[in-house]
Amino acid sequence: MKMKFLIGAAILLASSQSMAGAIINGDIANSCSLNGWETDTDGLGPGGSNDFTIVGSAPDCSIAINVDYWGANFTDVFFANTLYQNLALSAAADSTFLLSFDFSVDSELTSADAGFIADYFAIGFGDGTGSLFDQYRKPGYLVAPTDIDGINQYSFSFELDNSWVNQAGWALEFQVLPGFDNNTLMGDFAGSSLYLQNVSLNEVPNATVDEAPVLAFFALGLGLMAWRRNNSQQISRNEP
Repeated sequence: MKMKFLIGAAILLASSQSMAGAIINGDIANSCSLNGWETDTDGLGPGGSNDFTIVGSAPDCSIAINVDYWGANFTDVFFANTLYQNLALSAAADSTFLLSFDFSVDSELTSADAGFIADYFAIGFGDGTGSLFDQYRKPGYLVAPTDIDGINQYSFSFELDNSWVNQAGWALEFQVLPGFDNNTLMGDFAGSSLYLQNVSLNEVPNATVDEAPVLAFFALGLGLMAWRRNNSQQISRNEP
């Protein structure tokens, strides 16, 4: 039993590597800060003071991405508010990445209200062209456009394959967009928000085990087993 434990420990030690985090200020729930994050309204750079806000208090803060608010909380956005962070994807050549994030949404009106027109959100990787990409670096989304219809909580995790390693020029983007009636091109004049709480993007080392230390422990195990067998035989010969 002890030998099995030693060999198992050797495998764990041989396969463990430091995992680099690629997100700055991913623990928004505790930092209560926009540090490390960039904001954009309609592709024109940072918007008004109400388009992106910090709400709550530690350990329950979030970055709020707001659209379609009027009055005292008026938002400047017409097309899209985007919260994003440029990514540093340096890692070992045979690694992958694990991306996870948690957020909630809410809206002033819901589908139970007359005149409701849903605002919506979309999440993906951006390359600076205005298009979004999925976890395979193909055109698409991590999270496809989704209506904001009252309160909802979301948690997502994605494994990014090895093709992402050491790529440059990519950003993780959280977009919130006002909804419009197709005929009138008018919204419902009721606000919606996405509240981002946590984001992590960590290197996942290749699980291939270095054979040298494992073989050494295996040889040690065989040696101990042989010693016990020989010792038992010697004791048997010496017994009357």
